[in-house]
Amino acid sequence: MNKVLKYLLAYGTWFLNLALTLWIFLNARQVVTAILALFYQPGDIQYGHAVELADKIVSITLGLAWLAFSIITEDYFRNGIDQGNQWARGARVTGPVLLVMFLVDLALFWLQGAPGAVWIRWLILAAELVLGLALVVAGRKKIQSKPE
Repeated sequence: MNKVLKYLLAYGTWFLNLALTLWIFLNARQVVTAILALFYQPGDIQYGHAVELADKIVSITLGLAWLAFSIITEDYFRNGIDQGNQWARGARVTGPVLLVMFLVDLALFWLQGAPGAVWIRWLILAAELVLGLALVVAGRKKIQSKPE
């Protein structure tokens, strides 16, 4: 495969994973605030400040985790270019990302009351689970380096 196409594949996979993790982190913030809303006591003024602080802490923590994820995966995918195993590396990263996305979406869905009439959300959850498991299984085969 042409070197340019290998770089396009590696950085396309990297960008896809960054977008997916950004979506996970945005939904994770909603999950945290929805969980904190369960403990709201009417008339408690300090509760609003506590939730605001918790939201800021979660946002900063998730932002730093996203930054670390972007640096680590960019290096991981770039190293796969020389070894010729971009597909396996992409599956090894994207599979767990989709499974985490499934868990966060499931938690958010459950916290919002899990309406049965919204069948499209059930399909999205099923697609995240099935595709995530398929990529984890596909990425399990041993990544071997090319002999030089």
